[in-house]
Amino acid sequence: MKKLKLLLIVLLLGYTSASWAQTQISGVVTDDENVPLPGASILIKGTTVGVVTDVDGNYSLQVPDQTAVLVFSFVGFDTEEVTVGSRSVIDMAMTSDITSMEEIVVIGYGQVEKKDVTGAIGSVETEDIVRANPVQAAKAIQGQAAGVIVSKQSSRPGAGYNINIRGLSSIDYSNEPLVVIDGVMGGDMNALNPSDIESMEILKDASSTAIYGSRGANGVIIISTKRGAKGKPIVSYSGYVGVKTPAHLPDMMNAQQFYKASVTDAVLNNPDFNPRPYTSTELDLINSGKSTDWLDEISGPAMQTNHSVSVGGGSDNTNYHFSAGYLNEGGNLENTQFQRYNIKGSMDSKVTNFLKVGFTANYSFSKQEVASNEGLRSAYRARPTGVVYYDDILNPDENQDLDWRGYASWMGINDKQVLNPLIEMDPYNFQDETRSNTFFGNAYLELTPLEGLSIKSVISASVDNSRWGQFRGTMTKDRKTTLLPRSFRQTDDISNYTLDNIITYKKEVGDHDFTITGVQSSFLERNEEMDSYVDEIPYNSLWYAYGTARPAELNTKLTERSLLSYMGRVIYGFKNKYVLTLTSRWDGASQLSEENRWDFFPSAAVAWRLGEEKFIKNIDAISDMKLRVSYGLVGNSSVDPYSTQARLINTPYDFDGADAYGFAPENLADKDLRWEKSKELNIGLEMGLVNNRISTVLEVYNRKTVDLIYNVQIPTSSGFSSVATNVGEVANRGVELTLNTVNIVNNKFKWTTSINFAKNVNEVLSIGTDGIQQDIATGLFVGQPLNAHYDYEFNGIWQLDEAAAAMEYDQVPGSVKVVDQNNDGMISSNEGIDDRTILGSEQPDWTMGITNKLTYGNFDLSFLIYTSQGAMYRNSMLSGTMGEVGVGRYNALNLDYWTVNNPTNEYYGPGITSNPHRSAIFYQNASFLRISDITFGYTLPRTVLEKYGFSNFRLYAQVTNPFVFHDFDGMDPEFNSSTYNDGIPSATYLFGLNFSF
Repeated sequence: MKKLKLLLIVLLLGYTSASWAQTQISGVVTDDENVPLPGASILIKGTTVGVVTDVDGNYSLQVPDQTAVLVFSFVGFDTEEVTVGSRSVIDMAMTSDITSMEEIVVIGYGQVEKKDVTGAIGSVETEDIVRANPVQAAKAIQGQAAGVIVSKQSSRPGAGYNINIRGLSSIDYSNEPLVVIDGVMGGDMNALNPSDIESMEILKDASSTAIYGSRGANGVIIISTKRGAKGKPIVSYSGYVGVKTPAHLPDMMNAQQFYKASVTDAVLNNPDFNPRPYTSTELDLINSGKSTDWLDEISGPAMQTNHSVSVGGGSDNTNYHFSAGYLNEGGNLENTQFQRYNIKGSMDSKVTNFLKVGFTANYSFSKQEVASNEGLRSAYRARPTGVVYYDDILNPDENQDLDWRGYASWMGINDKQVLNPLIEMDPYNFQDETRSNTFFGNAYLELTPLEGLSIKSVISASVDNSRWGQFRGTMTKDRKTTLLPRSFRQTDDISNYTLDNIITYKKEVGDHDFTITGVQSSFLERNEEMDSYVDEIPYNSLWYAYGTARPAELNTKLTERSLLSYMGRVIYGFKNKYVLTLTSRWDGASQLSEENRWDFFPSAAVAWRLGEEKFIKNIDAISDMKLRVSYGLVGNSSVDPYSTQARLINTPYDFDGADAYGFAPENLADKDLRWEKSKELNIGLEMGLVNNRISTVLEVYNRKTVDLIYNVQIPTSSGFSSVATNVGEVANRGVELTLNTVNIVNNKFKWTTSINFAKNVNEVLSIGTDGIQQDIATGLFVGQPLNAHYDYEFNGIWQLDEAAAAMEYDQVPGSVKVVDQNNDGMISSNEGIDDRTILGSEQPDWTMGITNKLTYGNFDLSFLIYTSQGAMYRNSMLSGTMGEVGVGRYNALNLDYWTVNNPTNEYYGPGITSNPHRSAIFYQNASFLRISDITFGYTLPRTVLEKYGFSNFRLYAQVTNPFVFHDFDGMDPEFNSSTYNDGIPSATYLFGLNFSF
């Protein structure tokens, strides 16, 4: 026992003496601009003992003796080593690692350092994607890249987005860009989990997209997902839960306003007006001061949640990354929802010194439920004077109302045009569901037999299987509350594969460096479709058990197309100042005739790195500068398969009362149909100012698209009314500006701003070879943009003191006044005396996005402002029944309408029957400014993270779409919704966290 005590004493003395020998070292770690670096690592060389700096860059560490060597390291900076010696305070000013800080940009079939980019390329990084928290990946681009317009297709949960880069270039074909996800052509962005995305590169000019040839006319979006990196496994989680609430809803009339407009004011304006009758139930509701808000009855808050988990890491030879995600976006309308499940995996392995293999696989399952189309429209249409429940009807016989599960089918209203919206929305009566299974991925093998030489083969595949089903029960407007149910079913099976063989050679010889790339690519796509619907379903079997119903229609379709391509690119650099890029691609497409199947798409671009020239380096304010010029030719591959062939359709005949069927030509064939082609000149200037605290990119471009395909009108004596052919030309000219600034930076506070601005001028140059200047039927006008509005020009409302002038045009005070363009005393749409004119276009004059990011200590705040100015829409709500103020059948928007006591020029008066040009008032400016999102977060201090074994832990709160400013009557001006195929606008309030360990 004594020996044991003696041993413990010796050990304790030894430990104590060792402790006395240690020295306390402290200091501050800063960057090369004397800004503190939080999170920098200080390690005692040869040991695992170390600390990290706090928010202010401070550190404190005990070292064993004066011979200890401290190793200072931080991402993006050179590693520094310092011997302690006799010092107790060691401050470190770290130097930027220029090599590691050089940003890599992904381009077609390769990647280059940003300094060597010669084309117009925009980028959205993972930081911006995480900040935006989008349901769909496309939303993360909105307001983040100059010249890229992203607009939502609808407010339904799970709705996709339309993307347009640098204006419209096609009339009858798609203007959507090509999407490449990890090398998979034509990838579906909606199937991606945004948390899996590392970066998105947007190729905008013809020089950048020429490597994609006939598929690059509308721009290219290259998405790179996250991959593993060398190091221990890192587990990451990101998730949020929140509520989505109806917001920014149109102002509809209440019961009292509705009665006043349709009865009191209508008769006031026109004593001969005969109002629609009201039931005793309606009059009781009106007189009691009550009203029914039908939109409120079928809508409400919904939960939205998202969870993603990933693990990634690697060794010297193999890296891996796997992830899984779940999204549930509730809809604000009853029985609407979108769910998505994602699984993704990738691995890269260096098998030998000259062989590398890898794969990426992404699977997604989604289910979208959107409920009744008619239900939402009915909620807007239904008179606010009706009641929800059957028991609230004073006299059911007055309108032959029906009791359906306690609901009043006709709401106590003597009209059978609108069914109770709650009945329409009930899942027993109506269901609409889309299920999608999407897989895309690739596998590659890469050989590097010689230094600088890479030979790579990549096989990519994509499979998308979807089924849409819709059930319409008896108690719906479609089945008139008496007919047996009807059901629709559509299946789509789309599969494609791409085989790319890529050879790349890189070489530096003195002041010269070369990157030469050659590609051979084969693409094949197959699309099978089946559409069917049945009537007289005996029971609610949705879109199944079709054998029990009466078949009404069955259609099947098979479409195949293929593309064979050969590509080459040379990137030549000289003295790290001058860069030349030459690109060429040959495409052969199956959907064109043999004579026009192959085409050639070349481009050239040069860049001059002015920042490396002495005469620029001598200017202190300029940190960097680069001038770029590019020109290229690209094509639009959206030509439908079999477009050059005459197709047959089935035609019914009657032979003595018996049904018979034959075949007839469906269209006229044009064997000379060719690609639509775009020629584009782009000039870009990149600058960094004040030690790169201000960086800017200015782009000026001129794109001309020729051989536009559209249906030319022909004499009906030919047996057809039109034929598709190449005849048109369209130009897009514009300017883009991107500005990034570091406004304030000090020990604790940092504020940065990113601004992107774009203005595009779209113009139709030609619509035929015989000098045709306009085609009113198709809305094409030479000298005007695509999607132009041609109609009478609104000029206010005829007032009481203008009664005599109004009479000359067969109108009365209170009706819509339009401009008599030729001053001939009549309003006409006849040829030669047409008073219609170009009013505007659905394309905006300019767009801008502004992102501000502020950090104070461990707190962060960011917000995005997005605006679109100058677009015009024919307002879908005004042109529908919601604009029929005073008619009395349907509810209407609560507008500032004309009466003899309210002589406004805003909207025509109720009861006015002589109002032939009221459609002129439907055209409205759709400019808007939106606060897209506001995010406030807090990151746990480094000391807390280390204590609990985390490398990162951040909590945040976010609100999306909290404010929208516009003068557009009705729904969201971003996409001019129709109430029949939409949800309702909303704002979302989320709480989330991100952590990794």
